[in-house]
Amino acid sequence: MTAATLDHQQRLATVPDLFRRLMARPLEPLTRARLPAAGAVYVFYQEDEPIHVGSPPHLEERLLAPSLRLALAAHVHQPGHGVPLISVSEPAPRPGRRQPIQARWLNVPDGHDRLLLELYAAQTLGLSVSHPKVRAELAAA
Repeated sequence: MTAATLDHQQRLATVPDLFRRLMARPLEPLTRARLPAAGAVYVFYQEDEPIHVGSPPHLEERLLAPSLRLALAAHVHQPGHGVPLISVSEPAPRPGRRQPIQARWLNVPDGHDRLLLELYAAQTLGLSVSHPKVRAELAAA
């Protein structure tokens, strides 16, 4: 075997452990206009149901749209003729509006390992993949 083949086999052998570590991460709401970690693989959830696997910058913007809206509501109160007071709170849920996306993620510094984990997680969870290399391979098949 060549060194490249051994390296590839070693990478593949670590993917199930990376997946276990990813799935052991806490589920957290995404309420900001950017994701917390650029070098990570994410599993996105809608109401505790996994809906997508991705790694920045290869993510579907429409998927994250409910979470990219302003996550706080600001109210201005002017008691009497005094100085205006601003209070900030969670916005009231609107009928028909989807809940913000939640996610768990794992930082994976190596781009090849990130790609392998993204593909493995998507296959294991039965979800779509957003990485263009994976999409190109699937389209060619």
